[in-house]
Amino acid sequence: MKFPKHVNIHEVCPRDGWQRYQQILPTDVKIDLIKSMIDYGCNEIELGVFSKIPKLTRQYQDIEVLAAAILPYAKAHGVKITSLVNDYEDACRSLDAGISDVSCFLSVSEEFAKGFDTTAEKSFADLAEITKLPSIKVTLALGAVFGSPFGDETPASRSIDYARRGIALGASAIGLADSAGMGTPAQIKDILTKFLDCFSPSQLSVHLHNTEGFGIANAYAALECGITDFDTSLGAMGGCPVIPNAKGNIATEDFVNLLDKLGIGSDVDMEKCVAASLEMSRRIGNPVISAKAELARTQQ
Repeated sequence: MKFPKHVNIHEVCPRDGWQRYQQILPTDVKIDLIKSMIDYGCNEIELGVFSKIPKLTRQYQDIEVLAAAILPYAKAHGVKITSLVNDYEDACRSLDAGISDVSCFLSVSEEFAKGFDTTAEKSFADLAEITKLPSIKVTLALGAVFGSPFGDETPASRSIDYARRGIALGASAIGLADSAGMGTPAQIKDILTKFLDCFSPSQLSVHLHNTEGFGIANAYAALECGITDFDTSLGAMGGCPVIPNAKGNIATEDFVNLLDKLGIGSDVDMEKCVAASLEMSRRIGNPVISAKAELARTQQ
């Protein structure tokens, strides 16, 4: 078995991790915590979402202020800042804020898409407009690739067709999300193998939620397939605003611990990563969820 030698960590806690958090976090707290994520050595950070959909934006009314405070610090540390956008106007806002690397969401499940008042065709139309913007780099983030909690089928063939269409419209990469955390290692390997028959590993990333507790096992399966780009969330924070009982992404510190055990590089300083997780828990009152941070907490 040949694992990748190095993995890219895209820290999504500021967006996916905090989007459903009940408390609106003060801007200064967000800035401090995001800087701690930069300090631990992640490669990219998803700062937040530019959107007009209220259920997505309640935590990000200050996103332009965050961008102004974080971008210089991130640039000095060689960390890329990304955002999630919904349509052309949102993408323009992201560019105006200085963020040119964006993700555009498109659900493989039509039932899941209804929760965001959209359809696949509308999302494709938005993508076509967004990719026309100068200097923008777009990842098409496919949701519910590994199963829909609303009962409709999400066949791999549809996901691959959507990915091909997205690339043809100008997306440079494809994100594959287990939005509901329904995937199993065997399913992850099966679907990724089918994708890798059509796309190179460098075009793909995975976004794994831990709803049924398979997150790290699924990440291991993706590593076996040669995937090198992973979304993770510090402290395992997160959860979808329209999926009942959704849990967070795989914890950054637990995933990096797995990489360390496998001898795979990640640029992450584990001690700083765990410290950042524990400090976030202290600052915002969120329980310690990840195994690695909990172990460190009990040893203090």
